Amino acid sequence: MKINLSKNEQRILLFSVFILSLCGIIYELVLGSLASYLLGNPVMQYSITIGVFLSSMGLGSYVSRYVEKDLIRTFVRIEILRGLAGGLSVVLLNYLFSFSESFYALHIFFLVVIGTLVGLEIPLLTRILKSYGSLKEIISNVLSFDYIGGLAGSLFFPLLLFPFLGRFLTSLVVGMVNIAVAFVIILLIDYGSRKKDLFFAAVSLFLLLSLAINSDWLNAIIQKKMFYDDIVFTERTRYQEIVLTRNGDDFRLYLDGSLQFSSSDEYRYHEMLVHPALTANPEAQSALVLGGGDGLAVREILKVSSIKKVVLVELDAKMISLAMNNSTLSYINRGALRNNRVHVITGDAHDFLRSNTFGYDVIIADFPDPHDETVSKLYTVEFFMLVKKSMSKNGVFITQSTSPLFAREAFWCINRTLKKVFNTVRPYHVFIPAFGDWGFNMASSGKVFADDSEAEELKYYNKEIFNAAEIFPPDSGEIYTEINTFNKPVLYRYYLKGWRNSDY
Repeated sequence: MKINLSKNEQRILLFSVFILSLCGIIYELVLGSLASYLLGNPVMQYSITIGVFLSSMGLGSYVSRYVEKDLIRTFVRIEILRGLAGGLSVVLLNYLFSFSESFYALHIFFLVVIGTLVGLEIPLLTRILKSYGSLKEIISNVLSFDYIGGLAGSLFFPLLLFPFLGRFLTSLVVGMVNIAVAFVIILLIDYGSRKKDLFFAAVSLFLLLSLAINSDWLNAIIQKKMFYDDIVFTERTRYQEIVLTRNGDDFRLYLDGSLQFSSSDEYRYHEMLVHPALTANPEAQSALVLGGGDGLAVREILKVSSIKKVVLVELDAKMISLAMNNSTLSYINRGALRNNRVHVITGDAHDFLRSNTFGYDVIIADFPDPHDETVSKLYTVEFFMLVKKSMSKNGVFITQSTSPLFAREAFWCINRTLKKVFNTVRPYHVFIPAFGDWGFNMASSGKVFADDSEAEELKYYNKEIFNAAEIFPPDSGEIYTEINTFNKPVLYRYYLKGWRNSDY
């Protein structure tokens, strides 16, 4: 049946191209970010996501040739299906990840389904509108709205949707927008009997709306499956997802699903992160902490009375607020960030070091593991050169360096990269029950000798423990690796390779 469209109806269909393109690019971005969050290695995840999505659009365009009648009705139903698939994708993938080994297959499945439905749209709309203008004019208009919508979606997701709604709610909201477009077309364009389409759209919209209204409850169920312990705090910030859990007297902090500390044994980690540097430079009066927004490294530094100035540089303001104001976390860090010797700076560590002109006696880097290219830059030759520029003459630098047992190549890559910058680099490791065998590297332009700490209340660190920590067994001893640089960030690949092959 040929449909005679009015000018307003043609404008509705053209404007729908803008909205649907916006939705399509957001689905692509939210699925890529979800895979990066759960699996790491964002370069690979986004590359696969974009490749599969675009090829699926090509498949959809090819399949469109077999749609020969009821073009508007088919277009409407495609939008409803796309809204359902896109809206439910993140919810289902999040839920299934914690117990299904088929996550990646399901991830590809959703990309193929959504991409194919997206690919069907443009050819169908072009054929619907071809009777209302020259072909070059129709194609020009359709593609213009399509590309502008893609730009809008690529801006809305990182600037508005993801920071304020998170992945879960973003997918549901965008799915509802998709179905709302179908509703508008059903109600304003007369293409014959529309009762079934109206019912299908109403049920689909109700389903997504119900999930969106109960998103906090559903998110709590998903997090419970991922973290097991009772969740006492959770918040999605601009930079990461912060989760604080409790199991009896044991509190644990997770950032983007990765364990940062367990209150039952974190003293081992933080004493070994901080006190070797303080004892190697006993005349130190100033300390800089990069990362470590939980305040636990600062707590250890404050145990040494000779330190007069401590500067903490942390990217996430929400993490700082939590460390200061959450009763549990502030109790664990002993109110370190409110101490009058401490100055807290919210910002990027790399940017801070580039503009810094003060020479610190001790610098501690407590960054996340180098699980992707972005974090990997904090363990490069270039970054370590900035660290060296910010150190005093006898300054000492320590960075956490992941596990020499489970990510052996990654650990020794950090060590070898440091040796490219510093005259002296001393690797060491410690067993932490919550993490397993964990490694650190201490570096300086001169010789460094760790001694007994003057700090009180140390539960683990002393000179003998440190000397023993410098001994590596054959299964985690030094091996050859490439050096990690901005231009060639090999570290995150070493890291992912190591942890992928471990049982942890």
